Amino acid sequence: MQALTTARLVLDTPREADIPAVLEACTDPELLRWIPLPQPYTRENAEFFVRSYCPHGLASGRFTVWAIRESETGPLRGVVEVRRDEAERAASLGCWLTPSARRRGVMTEALTAVCAHALDPAGLGFEQLRWEYLPGNEPSRRLAEAVGFDFSGAEPHAVDFRGEQRQALTGVLRRDGLHS
Repeated sequence: MQALTTARLVLDTPREADIPAVLEACTDPELLRWIPLPQPYTRENAEFFVRSYCPHGLASGRFTVWAIRESETGPLRGVVEVRRDEAERAASLGCWLTPSARRRGVMTEALTAVCAHALDPAGLGFEQLRWEYLPGNEPSRRLAEAVGFDFSGAEPHAVDFRGEQRQALTGVLRRDGLHS
């Protein structure tokens, strides 16, 4: 996996030392409100995420998970995942931040780098990225729009969220629409 760097961030592979931060983030009530993680989320879930889920995604070519850090040796601040869609040359994004990293522009900076890499023909080579969010989670929509995702014409569609049908909207970012 190619590590990515920005003015203040390093995006690299999740590692063993990240397990406590994954557990902290994934038990945060605000995160759980919008992301359908197992409940209760246990240390075993965090260990599986770091030790099995992330390496498997990379090895299979189905998805890539970047750990967000403020330095090469810094603690985990969040993750960004790019997951290959069934549609050719398209992928979906998912992300989360630890509570202490929120509202500081960290995710906007990380997503900008990941989207640029994902859409770059010399990077992951996708032509289109998708961002799905549940209405009510307006920070998610604002984040996606800040990076260049377009929700105009998005029709609500049903998604399963912990066994409950919820409405979601999907925005699209195409290679030619990436903000620089």
